[in-house]
Amino acid sequence: MPDSQVAPSSAIAKQQEPLIVNGDVEAQAQARAKGKVSYSSLPNKKQLAILCIARLADPLAASSIQTYMFYQLRFFNPSASEALISTQAGIIVGSKTAAQVCTGMLWGRLADSEYGGRKTVLMIGLICSGISCIGYGLSKTFVSAVAWQVFGGAMSSNVGIVRCVVAELNPEKRYRTRALLLLPLFANAGMLLGPLVGGLLSSENGNGVLKAFPYAPPNIFAAAIYTIAAISVFLGLEETLEHFKHHEGSIIQRLWKKVTTRSHTPSHGYTVIDSSEPNSPESTVTLVNFPEPSSNSNSGASKPKARLPFRRIWTWNVLCTMLAHFIIAGHIATFTNLWAIFLSTPLSDPKTQHAPFQFSGGLSMQPREVGFAMSTLGAIGVTLQLVIYPMLNDRFGTIRIWRAALFVFPVAYALAPFPALIGSLEITSVSGRAIIVWISVGFVLLLFVVGRTGVTPATTLLINDCTPHPSVRGTIHTAGTVIGNLSRSFFPVIAFAIFGKGLEVGVVGLGFWCLACLGILACVASRWVEQGSNGREIVLEGEEPVQEQQTSGNVGHKNGGK
Repeated sequence: MPDSQVAPSSAIAKQQEPLIVNGDVEAQAQARAKGKVSYSSLPNKKQLAILCIARLADPLAASSIQTYMFYQLRFFNPSASEALISTQAGIIVGSKTAAQVCTGMLWGRLADSEYGGRKTVLMIGLICSGISCIGYGLSKTFVSAVAWQVFGGAMSSNVGIVRCVVAELNPEKRYRTRALLLLPLFANAGMLLGPLVGGLLSSENGNGVLKAFPYAPPNIFAAAIYTIAAISVFLGLEETLEHFKHHEGSIIQRLWKKVTTRSHTPSHGYTVIDSSEPNSPESTVTLVNFPEPSSNSNSGASKPKARLPFRRIWTWNVLCTMLAHFIIAGHIATFTNLWAIFLSTPLSDPKTQHAPFQFSGGLSMQPREVGFAMSTLGAIGVTLQLVIYPMLNDRFGTIRIWRAALFVFPVAYALAPFPALIGSLEITSVSGRAIIVWISVGFVLLLFVVGRTGVTPATTLLINDCTPHPSVRGTIHTAGTVIGNLSRSFFPVIAFAIFGKGLEVGVVGLGFWCLACLGILACVASRWVEQGSNGREIVLEGEEPVQEQQTSGNVGHKNGGK
């Protein structure tokens, strides 16, 4: 190419770079020079901090409930059998996600609409989730607990909206990839804190003014986190929907602005001047609230953005990505809930245990021990997510890590029930047996967290990048949330029923081994998924194709290609 053409091309490329909104110019300049991006060089740090708090709340509340669910269900019905408790646990887990399935797409369309927007939908979801937590904590019957879970699920789509806003705040690929990795990092942090909160604050007998509601304190704590997140979103989060970049905000935002500014809005009208004394206005006639010129008067701002029709959203890659996500989200969520119930299930009689398959029972752990074991998931996950995964992602690419990590899950699920066999061994040294049990539990957790660390952030990136057009990004992320919730409401109910049946027939591993088969199926489905183009797959009439800027660190890895 002649030199005369190189200079204009590079100048155009520089002009197309996204603007740095919230400072961080020096850090980003250094990262740009090195060709690498770190968490410290990300733009919009204040916005990302708010979104990370919002992302922390959901897994914290969910993992807190897992810690004491077995004992809470026994509190509802002291005569319930272990098999019945297992079935009811599946219903509680599935009810919230089933409600999210029913309303998720509605929230996604509202988030993409000028009548709502990202900020409004997220704020509603956080507030309603907090109310749901308080109601669940004050429940004294199984039906009441399910009802509050359904309310919380139906009124929120927090995860999808948070992912969407993070992606829109970071349009450049190298920043977007690292920013989206923050979300599973904070989800792991929620999974670290949640079990500790549930294990330490819950009590079978209750304390003080909440003696009649022994499981209310951890839910009140979770509600407080939701409240902090909602206030932060209201006060500090900027709307990222394209429609509102030339307007004052959504309907709710405009109404709130009108109410809060009415009392001290100055008069912008004109006073009638006496013609005989032009320098001394005497008339009291005033025109109040004279309309200001609209920013939409500019022809460029008033031109509406093209929007992809709903029927054209579902490209082949979107369908394949969503299918893989359906299977993966289902078996990961099912294992975490099934594992908590398994740890709480009483030990079985050693005389009835027959390796390698005919054995039953659990580990008979109390809520605090379950909380410690479950928080180990989050602790290992945070470490791997913060230190190991970014290096592997830069070296091998998103989709290669994703496919490799999927093979870890079948192994983890196949080994998961064997700690029950170890716990029922007749060993004279109680402390020696406890050490062996915790080693076996830790090994299973390590395998699971390694797989989840490689899969969860990559799935978020793949869902974002499979978006065929920027106008439907909120719909795509919400669709991913809905499909994930559909699997989280479908698979746990079946798995818990199988687990309960396994307890009855003396094969506690039945539920886990069915999950291992599901993990193998996820490995097969992942072969159909490709790395998307992040909204550039479809170009509507009147638009110009946009070429996303690549960095030296990412060129040559389109994240593994197919």
